[in-house]
Amino acid sequence: MSATKPKFVVALFVGLVICMPTADARITRIVIDRVESPTFGGASFGNVGQYEKLVGRAYGELDPRDELNSGIVYIDKAPQNAVKRVEYSIDVFILKPIDMSRGNRTILYDVVNRGNTLALATFHVGASASNDPTSEKDAGDGFLMKQGYTVVASGWQGDVRPEGARRGNRLVGHFPVATDPGGRPITKLITAEYLFTKPVYSVGVGYDGGTNMRPYPVVPESVAQARLLRRSAALAPRDLIPNSDWSFAKCPDGKNPTPSNVDVCYPAGFSPNYLYELVYVGQDPLVMGIGFAATRDLVSFLRYERAAANPLLAKGAATATEDLLRRAIGFGPSQSGRYIKDFVYQGFNLDEGKRVVFDGILPLRSGSRLTYTNVEFAMPGRVPGNAVESHFYAGDQFPHSYGTVYDPISKKRDGWLARCTIQRSCPKVMHWDSGHEPWSARNSLVVTDGLGKNNLPVPENVRLYYFASTQHVPTLKPDYGICKHLSNPNPYRETVRELLVAMQAWVVEGKLPPPSRFPSITDGTLVPPVPESGFGFPKIPGVTYTGKHSELHIKDFNAQPPQNIAGTGYTILVPKVDADGNDIGGIRSVAVQVPLATYTGWNQRRAGMMENELCGNWGAHFPFAKTAAERGNDPRPSLQERYGSQAGYVAKVEEAARKLVTEGFLLREDAARIIEEARRRDLGF
Repeated sequence: MSATKPKFVVALFVGLVICMPTADARITRIVIDRVESPTFGGASFGNVGQYEKLVGRAYGELDPRDELNSGIVYIDKAPQNAVKRVEYSIDVFILKPIDMSRGNRTILYDVVNRGNTLALATFHVGASASNDPTSEKDAGDGFLMKQGYTVVASGWQGDVRPEGARRGNRLVGHFPVATDPGGRPITKLITAEYLFTKPVYSVGVGYDGGTNMRPYPVVPESVAQARLLRRSAALAPRDLIPNSDWSFAKCPDGKNPTPSNVDVCYPAGFSPNYLYELVYVGQDPLVMGIGFAATRDLVSFLRYERAAANPLLAKGAATATEDLLRRAIGFGPSQSGRYIKDFVYQGFNLDEGKRVVFDGILPLRSGSRLTYTNVEFAMPGRVPGNAVESHFYAGDQFPHSYGTVYDPISKKRDGWLARCTIQRSCPKVMHWDSGHEPWSARNSLVVTDGLGKNNLPVPENVRLYYFASTQHVPTLKPDYGICKHLSNPNPYRETVRELLVAMQAWVVEGKLPPPSRFPSITDGTLVPPVPESGFGFPKIPGVTYTGKHSELHIKDFNAQPPQNIAGTGYTILVPKVDADGNDIGGIRSVAVQVPLATYTGWNQRRAGMMENELCGNWGAHFPFAKTAAERGNDPRPSLQERYGSQAGYVAKVEEAARKLVTEGFLLREDAARIIEEARRRDLGF
């Protein structure tokens, strides 16, 4: 059972004001509001022992004239304090060994996704998806704790609502609103886009409908300029809805609208069979790019600051701590993965003391995209160029790869590591993509030029790993949702666990991880999605393969809504599949090498939901027939034809698991668990 730390110990942290000893440190104070020691019900994790949890807020300030901060959009329009600094604060969450000397001396920075922590849910078997893990059950198998990591998370997105799902407790960035001289509001014509899963009459003007993000309110005097449009597919023509048919108001039932500057009322009803765009004049932009600087300064402070005020110092040690924290690794899935790449791309991996912030980064499920963060009227929660929505927003424009290369489409030369190369601050990188990213996140551009003709060079400090035939987030219980086909349960947790161990060894010992394992043009594992014969997808009864994927053009952002520029389309390739329809290239897990089904990174929306458009972040799976008699005209061999018996199946699982262990893509403990699960699995014949 979890214990509360005695009050005299808590007092060492709560309300503590950090007085910075050097001009380079930009965190001015950290206030710890809550300490739980030990946490996780008092569970002990191997040789590392028990953990404690610290929850609070960090306060910082930035010099807008410093070259490392001056590129933050609107920072010159933010309010300044008496010493001409821009102030901010961020929510902070820390899980640390009670005895820091028993940890692995590494911060694992969990980049939050729209305010939510994801590290434990990603790496731990059986962990709860909670922003406030507390019980032993919440820790699952305690993988990160057993490795000895100090897990740190903090807010970086300023428009996130703190309340919401996953027990609330979202971690938020608290950033100033930019204004023109004299405090006059800044306004701009902007576009929000809405996608629904059921009919509704009223929606918030924010880009997510106001559910989880605070919107930019409409300027009242500009209402007549606003436009509401809809389209029936991602690239379908836009239809204008007459202004007389809708209003800025709230009307949950479509009746009796209440005027509002943050809601739209459409009495005819918003349909899940359309995408909607609202073009309006918004006001009060946040200085959202401060999020990058806030991450930089918090991690740098926790890593390098030797004053007793640092909450990661060992008990009773004020300065003799050089050996306690030596490294930091940044981890982020999906939006968070795009953020950690953007962080490096925009030059924030060097702190104001000219020290490296992250030794390594682990972007998961980011594809070729960055974020929509350090821009005017930022919308960082938006997914640029996703399956159906957001095809006309920033965050997916060149560059698309790590090395500095020439882009034949935009005629520009750039790369995600261009700035850190100049700064000499580049981290080691493990880029991890699921099987969904080729279809929605155009991840072929990470390794090919914009014409789809040539492989790009991969820098020596970068490894690219593709998790074959998986979906964005593997499901534990396959479901249809709004899709035509059952979702994809093929896991990749076991792969990322082994690769995290490899990243730690790379950072600490210089031990090289396995070579990149990613589809490529050279070996024929990266091909056009059509024709179907070239792609190789089998003729599965009841399944119509279309090759639909997320396109990419250079966009005209001066128009609202933005427009694709004709003649600027990029060539997008996808992984070639085998006779079963499973990806050939990348890391083929045990489930792909010894399959029970066809696993895809794509799925299709069902009727009434923009039928046949890509279905969100979902993949699909199509189980094999159990016997030859059952499979009829399905070209894929049945389970009985493949394996003959349960023993034959288990033998192949053992062989595949041993191979992955040897190659460095599977931990022995996970291999043993997978083999035991295979022994218990009923194949049904």
